[in-house]
Amino acid sequence: MFAEDSKGISIQIMGKQHQFTCSNEDVDDLKQAARKLAVMCDDIKKNTGVASSERALLVASLNLSYSLLMANNKIEHYQHGQDALISTLKDAL
Repeated sequence: MFAEDSKGISIQIMGKQHQFTCSNEDVDDLKQAARKLAVMCDDIKKNTGVASSERALLVASLNLSYSLLMANNKIEHYQHGQDALISTLKDAL
């Protein structure tokens, strides 16, 4: 999948080791994302009483997907505002 600039990394989430391959430039970001996911899953299990690791991963995935959707909606909203401002400026010229 990746060319010669790829690296295999091992991350631990919910007590299990997982192997991934990513580009050398993405190693630190992937590890940071994995740490955040691991903390999120641990918090979900601790705070909600969810016993299943799979269920905690599902809830964390849904939370992350929702957060991404909300962030993308904000970006789209700001982009529409910028487009309107640019149109207004063009009309004024």
